[in-house]
Amino acid sequence: MEPRDDLAPWNPDAEGEYAWRVADAPADSSAEATDGPVAEFEPDVPGAYTLELEAPDGVHELTVRAFPDPDSDGVEPRPRLRLEDEAGDDRIELVPDATLSAGRSTAVSGDEDVEGDAGEDALEVEYYVDDRDDLAVAPDGTIEIEDVTERARIYAVAVAADGRHSLPDALELVPAGDGADGDSVADDDSDGDDSADDGLDGGGVRIERPFGAPAWVENAVVYEAFTRRFPDQSEPTFETFVDRLDHLEKLGIDVLWLTPFLETKRGFGTPDELGGPHGYHTTDYFRVDPNLGTLAEFEALVDACHERGIRVVFDLVINHTADTHPFFEAAVDEDHPNHERYRDWYRWEDFDAREPDAYFDWDEIPNLDHGNPAVREYLLSVVDFWAPKVDGFRTDVAWGVPLSFWAEVYDRVTSADAEFFLLDETLPSSVEMGGGRFHAHHDDRLYSALETIGDAVATDADGVEEETNAVIDAFADAVLEADGDSPDASLVLDAVDERARRGGHPSSLWLTYVENHDTDRYLSSYGRDAQLAAGAATFTLPGIPMLYAGQEAGLRKRREPMNWGEEDEELLAYYRRLVDLRKSHPSLQTDATLERIEYETETDAAVAYAREDPERRRRVVVALHFGEGSATIGVDEPVAETDLLTGETDLSTGERIVRDGSDGASDCEPADEESAFDREITVETAVVLEVERESETRGR
Repeated sequence: MEPRDDLAPWNPDAEGEYAWRVADAPADSSAEATDGPVAEFEPDVPGAYTLELEAPDGVHELTVRAFPDPDSDGVEPRPRLRLEDEAGDDRIELVPDATLSAGRSTAVSGDEDVEGDAGEDALEVEYYVDDRDDLAVAPDGTIEIEDVTERARIYAVAVAADGRHSLPDALELVPAGDGADGDSVADDDSDGDDSADDGLDGGGVRIERPFGAPAWVENAVVYEAFTRRFPDQSEPTFETFVDRLDHLEKLGIDVLWLTPFLETKRGFGTPDELGGPHGYHTTDYFRVDPNLGTLAEFEALVDACHERGIRVVFDLVINHTADTHPFFEAAVDEDHPNHERYRDWYRWEDFDAREPDAYFDWDEIPNLDHGNPAVREYLLSVVDFWAPKVDGFRTDVAWGVPLSFWAEVYDRVTSADAEFFLLDETLPSSVEMGGGRFHAHHDDRLYSALETIGDAVATDADGVEEETNAVIDAFADAVLEADGDSPDASLVLDAVDERARRGGHPSSLWLTYVENHDTDRYLSSYGRDAQLAAGAATFTLPGIPMLYAGQEAGLRKRREPMNWGEEDEELLAYYRRLVDLRKSHPSLQTDATLERIEYETETDAAVAYAREDPERRRRVVVALHFGEGSATIGVDEPVAETDLLTGETDLSTGERIVRDGSDGASDCEPADEESAFDREITVETAVVLEVERESETRGR
């Protein structure tokens, strides 16, 4: 679903009066904003528009830049832009690093064009100052430091001749003595700690990156727990949840995503045919499910996580409520004293028939009307209540909530806590959610690629079962389709390439996963070998790897209770090694590059690729095989003989190392005379081999 957008006052007063009007527009425009405090506005010609909002506290301006519709229909790559800066004693020069095709970029300044590939139009870069700030930016992208007297935000966007344009990037200029903390880093070129910059630029102005993710999440490993079925089922409470945190600590988990735990229509006792006790049908936003415990006991759980170095992410569900929420019950009951008030809190297909607007067949979770300032005011109070208690939000059905609301939530929570984290669920994923709305996105493209590969190898795979009995996956249709009749494992690389081709924000992170609470278990659907390879893909490709509770323990149903005491120990050991490998090798972390390499194999179920750390000091080759048995992959890389994942060595003798499928046996030896490749790797499921530098190779 495509995300929606609108014009809306921030921090609205439900009793206040608001009105939008177009104050300035391009010469040929006749566009107007619709009536109401939350308005729709559709520009009719390209150009810059100035809209004014009459509000109880005065008149506010908003600049809207409209671009022509591109002819490419999303087929051609979309521009991307990362805004850098060069500061002297007297001025700051903005330096846009703009990209038209994935992987090729040119840094320019001011109004200079950014050249794309041969035959592509050049890019122009436009600068805008936040409408709330008073600062001048010269057309060439320079700012006089003496003019920076208050905190100000600068935006830049790269534009192609056909209308394709990047998401905006931003820098925030903070003058000395404004009272902000000083833990920011100026001129950091990496995709690392984008959230803030440390030190001062010339003239005492600090440069911050408002769209960057908190440093703690960039190389984190996430664990999704199905809250009501993760603790011991004899007494599943917040207190018994604490008893199982040692499992997460030993596994190496950094972030715990808890599925909803508020008072709900879908709590304990919900049968599996209705999705089990998932909690996404909220009936009270300020009260935890009393069957799980008290608010104080939840806060004790968060404290226990923090003591183990684990951050906690709250599943924020504000697109809809349950149809048993008191607000909805009042909305449909004409005799209720608050009927008139709450009727306008929901969107309706047919109010007379009491048929609410709802997505798909989700009739029991009616959509809230975010066009009502009272709804926004209430939901912002929910955000304000929970944000100080946790470390981040994962937002359910984020695509159903207008972009303007998420921009306000982002600004609100990150202004209060620069380390707060926001993850959206938008399916299919939309890059529009990046750049000041969310730090990270569900990578549904990679998930779909893994599902497609699994379908291709599952026919006679050991351990494959019938599809589990669970709620309908409304997004089962893959958004990434293979070319031709025989999809191969290189689809995982195509999925990662899509992030840049679609114009994903350079600071955006991507949550990589094999399964979650809305999908069937990969182990059940495609077998053990495929699950091991898929798991390795999520940990060795760029992104934030996530484990869904039970993936590491051998669970075969979507939402079944955790199998404490009966875990698959070999599987658990495998995922512990993956976590350790990801954390210990910079070449596998977030800002390491991904490189397609030439390889040779006789099966479509195998793929190889390289990762290299930003300093170009360490490089690895990853080989994956999703099918049964083993595969041989030829590569032109001087790979070492030790598998970093298993620790196996002594491979130079040519002896084949045979292990069961839980570990992913590997063998590496010089290629035979008929091969055009220097080395051959034999892999059962996953192998990670360090590339030897020239001096190391000569010394052997």
